[in-house]
Amino acid sequence: MSLRPEQKRKNNKTLLQACLILVLSLSACLPDTPGRNSSPVLIAQDTASSTSIPVPERPAYAPGELVEYTVQSGDTLPNLANRFNTSIEEILNENPVIPEDATTLPPGLPMHIPIYYEALWGSQFQIIPNCAFVNGPAQIDFDINGFIQSQPGWFKYFEQFAAEEQRSGAEIISYISTSFSISPKLLLAILEYQLNALSDPTTPDNLLDGYPLGYRSSGYHGLYIQLVWAANILNQGYYGWQGYL
Repeated sequence: MSLRPEQKRKNNKTLLQACLILVLSLSACLPDTPGRNSSPVLIAQDTASSTSIPVPERPAYAPGELVEYTVQSGDTLPNLANRFNTSIEEILNENPVIPEDATTLPPGLPMHIPIYYEALWGSQFQIIPNCAFVNGPAQIDFDINGFIQSQPGWFKYFEQFAAEEQRSGAEIISYISTSFSISPKLLLAILEYQLNALSDPTTPDNLLDGYPLGYRSSGYHGLYIQLVWAANILNQGYYGWQGYL
């Protein structure tokens, strides 16, 4: 059974709301401090007094304003038009050196691109910073299994057959975070937000044969596949603005 479009949008929105929890509680962009006492993931914090990540400075752009851009490897006119919410025709008009039949652009080429990208007109506030989303340097010293075992929730006891072998909850998180290059802290935040996986010792029903994250579609039953779906949704949102998906 497939969900109606509005139901799918609601589920996607719910997943993205989980990103806020990561910023408030997991301090994903800060390295783990040896000896620091562990605490439940969802301890409420005053955002005004919490350690915040500095917002990068950028100029205020008006709609249609020309900005300087240097071509990156793999850039094409359709991708750039999509990224800056403009048109191929406008880009060509401002860069007559580029032939109309150009495919992949040469890296290093300086360009002027008219911006119609709403995200550059409003607030610079980041719902979740890049370092808290990707499985990168900020996650190197994070002990997935150690953290899960230090929490009172049911996830420390969870196991499921996933990717051709029986895996613990920590191994599933590690596998998905590596496969999709998503922070394991973000995946754990989603599980806590949706299922109280780290704070509630009572195991929910239907974790292996149901739809625990709420996405009901044929072939997507069980927590492992639901997390794979969630990772796909998050990556589509994160990388989709570049026009590469």
